[in-house]
Amino acid sequence: MSETRLTPDVELEGMSPEEAFAVLGNEIRLDIVRALWQADAAHQYDEVSDVTETISFTDLRRDVDVDDNGQFNYHLSQLVPHFVRQTDSGYRLSGAGKHIARTVIAISGTDDLDLAADLDQPCPLCGAAMRATYEDQWLRVRCTECDGQFGDETPHGSVFLSNYPAAALTDRTTDEALTVGFYRCMLDNAYFMHGICRECAGPVSASVSVCSTHQNRAGDLCPHCGTRSEAWATHRCDTCGFAKRLPVEVFVLGHTPVIAFLDELGIDVLAPSLEEIVELLRAGVETTVSEDPFRVTVSIQGEAKTLDVSVDDEMNVVDLDRGTAV
Repeated sequence: MSETRLTPDVELEGMSPEEAFAVLGNEIRLDIVRALWQADAAHQYDEVSDVTETISFTDLRRDVDVDDNGQFNYHLSQLVPHFVRQTDSGYRLSGAGKHIARTVIAISGTDDLDLAADLDQPCPLCGAAMRATYEDQWLRVRCTECDGQFGDETPHGSVFLSNYPAAALTDRTTDEALTVGFYRCMLDNAYFMHGICRECAGPVSASVSVCSTHQNRAGDLCPHCGTRSEAWATHRCDTCGFAKRLPVEVFVLGHTPVIAFLDELGIDVLAPSLEEIVELLRAGVETTVSEDPFRVTVSIQGEAKTLDVSVDDEMNVVDLDRGTAV
């Protein structure tokens, strides 16, 4: 079988990224977006309501605190219509304006947020203590003793690392932060396996690289590529550039038939524990590479049944085969 990824040809029209950066690169304009957000001036259909709330020009200028009427009108006009919509009753945020406001809220947080702490759960690879750190909007969890899950592809000892909005860490423990971060990453894989960017919904391109002399004995890192996995995939959004590079078998876990298969085995792969997913990859998943044509086949083993998923060099699923465990 061959499965088509949802990646149509897309050309950007309207405002270019350069123009968008220029429009938003002004304090008064960002204050306008902030004031409209705080006033709840938006079309509410995406919050399960069909109500349109607006704010008048006079009230908006007062909230932004700009005395010069002409100056304020100029900056407001630069935001219309892409980020702000003008209606007969006043002004409101557009969908893009709301997205900008939400992004600012998500990344807001104290600059000196200190999450450095040992986790309650041990390293699923060696049983040693794991430690979490947070820097530059990235949550990193590493083992204090072993090489970690990914080897040379990530900082030494890495078991988990992902971009993580600061606002999401304010009321969570380190272990809770890891659980939420891991859940978000598994959802990313599901998006990528459908050729869709989670950040902007744009089309995604993928490529596969293979260590041709891979050796992975007794769980040690390969001396040639420095990782535990023979085949790695890179998914990158053609529109916004959001990308991830992970072992092929990790991405395949986000494929819909695999999610269903693992659910039958009692594993919720979209919300597993770190220990559960690492154990699955170590003991229940085998990856093989073949040529002519190029294929990477991920075999998932259950107690009574198996599922083989084959992908090509662009991560298109070209074959699915259910079988009985030997």
